[in-house]
Amino acid sequence: MAEAPIDLGFRRNNALVKIVDLSLAGRRLIDVTYFLAAEDTELHKEYRVDLGLFRWLLGTTSRNSRHLQQIIREAQKGAIELNEIDLENQANDWYGSVPLLGPAFVRNGEFLFELSDRLQAAIKNPATSHYLSLRFVFKSIHSKLLYDRLQEYIEEGMTPWLEISELRDWLESNKKTYDLFKHFRNKVLESAIAEIKEVAKLEIEMLTQNVPGSKRIGQVRFKVSQVKTTVQDEQKVEFLVLRSQYDILSREFALNQAEFNEIISNRETFNDERIQQAIDYTRHNVDLGKVKHRAGGYLMKALREGYRLGTLDVKIHQQLTDANKTTEAKAKAVKKTAESVKKAAADDAARRDNEALLGLEAYDLFPPSEQAEAVNDFCRSVVAKPLARMLAVTPAELREHMSDARVRSSFGMFIVGKIQNASRAQKQVPSQA
Repeated sequence: MAEAPIDLGFRRNNALVKIVDLSLAGRRLIDVTYFLAAEDTELHKEYRVDLGLFRWLLGTTSRNSRHLQQIIREAQKGAIELNEIDLENQANDWYGSVPLLGPAFVRNGEFLFELSDRLQAAIKNPATSHYLSLRFVFKSIHSKLLYDRLQEYIEEGMTPWLEISELRDWLESNKKTYDLFKHFRNKVLESAIAEIKEVAKLEIEMLTQNVPGSKRIGQVRFKVSQVKTTVQDEQKVEFLVLRSQYDILSREFALNQAEFNEIISNRETFNDERIQQAIDYTRHNVDLGKVKHRAGGYLMKALREGYRLGTLDVKIHQQLTDANKTTEAKAKAVKKTAESVKKAAADDAARRDNEALLGLEAYDLFPPSEQAEAVNDFCRSVVAKPLARMLAVTPAELREHMSDARVRSSFGMFIVGKIQNASRAQKQVPSQA
């Protein structure tokens, strides 16, 4: 198993640490399946999860289906002790034994599993609980067992005094080799404490107490405290954070299983910060048009090489973005102005066409003598000369080209102007008393 991705976890019933005869890989599988179940408050007949995501949570790159089958069968053979103690009424205390895992299937790229309703209730509504972080994957089964057992005492900061025999039962260390406490301490306790401190950042101090009247160690207790980190309140650490990262890598960058395996195998180097840097770097270069082929391959290269955006790169990117926005804004403004001018011109042309039509209709109503006079006046007007040059004729010859649309339009407008001038002149004539 490789180091698992990002902080994530759930509130786990303290009874669930009482699992015995289960390998480290089997315990990890149970932790992940119970975590998936704990995310939903409703009881379900069946739970489904993407197989790639399930392996991502397991922190394993193994493609050996037989290995996964073995740890599933191991989990199904095991049982868990469930018990709750009512401090106010002992009659409400209860005990039970429930299989760790019900039917489970790997099918069509999904992992499907079932849990008993009683077990789901214990997972989802624990009377007493501790926070299980799936980020921590231990190499030693003794580290895992001790870490799980210590969780319920973190808030108190101290375990009760434990008989050596009880502690050995805790850590499944009942070999004859460990009959002598010094061997048990050197080979099991000290190495487990060291790994827990390294992996889980949990400070553990082991205190011992002799058997009365003897130099033999009879009891042990542990003083525990969480090393302060930049990680916020544990309850804010959610499965959705990891799933979001997986979805980005899977959907946006289309990483294949081999690439996911490479990331998980090198999780200590390819941590969340470095992955995010590679994502930002790749997106930046996609925006710049530098990624010509597969974005996922570009991201993996950035991840391997440790490429990232510097503060100046971000500044340059922002400047380019701002410049592009300014250019786009100017282009939109120019386009909008051009469209306005075009619309105004079209409106003006439509108005002129309409006026020209009205002028021609008015001309048709003139007496013949006024029609002839209007044509003569038009041929002598200022608009006649450029129109005649356009048609390569003399102004006087325009009367012979009245069928031309350009001549008819200009003539119609000329008539409108002539009528308007006559109307204004008539208004200026003083009325007779």
